[in-house]
Amino acid sequence: MKNSLTQRTINRLTQYHTILRDYAKKDVENITSSQISLLLKIDETQVRKDVKSINCKGKCKVGYNVLELKNIIEEVLDYKVKKRAFVIGAGNLGIALSKYSKFSEFGLEIIGLFDVDKNKIGQKIDGKDIFDLKTLGDKIKESGVEIAILTTPNKVAQEVASYITQCGIKYIWNFAPTILSVDDSVKVWHENLIGSFLQFCAISVK
Repeated sequence: MKNSLTQRTINRLTQYHTILRDYAKKDVENITSSQISLLLKIDETQVRKDVKSINCKGKCKVGYNVLELKNIIEEVLDYKVKKRAFVIGAGNLGIALSKYSKFSEFGLEIIGLFDVDKNKIGQKIDGKDIFDLKTLGDKIKESGVEIAILTTPNKVAQEVASYITQCGIKYIWNFAPTILSVDDSVKVWHENLIGSFLQFCAISVK
């Protein structure tokens, strides 16, 4: 089902899930589309359309069961399917991401980092080894990992992206502030932190 959803729909579903997690922690049993729309400042009709697209039905004047909708979103978006990944670039951002424990709640397990800095290679970050980037191909063969979280400096990001895809990486979560050019068989998600900050400034800073 996930492949039939648009990227915008998937993005909204992840936001719904955040709200549902908070409600579940507070032992709230039901939530309405109007409550979700008010929290996210989006149209209530859009919320109902999104929820209907994942085959979840609510009750009139009651809304949706919080745990049911949360579980359906997790199933549709593969939250509970374990995904292992390597961090490419053991700088401040790469280290911070490798330490972020919440990833495991959504099925992401970072099992190692890679760098070219001899002073970093051989160290451990939260029990995760920092390997020489030259060994990536062998590590992929050993582990079967196909996901890379790219956190290298902008000036080397394209070169590194080309190298890691040649080693067998099929999915790249790119934090480098540049658009990567890779083979069509490789899926890339660009996480534009600067772009997001500038959009934030545009709507908040007068």
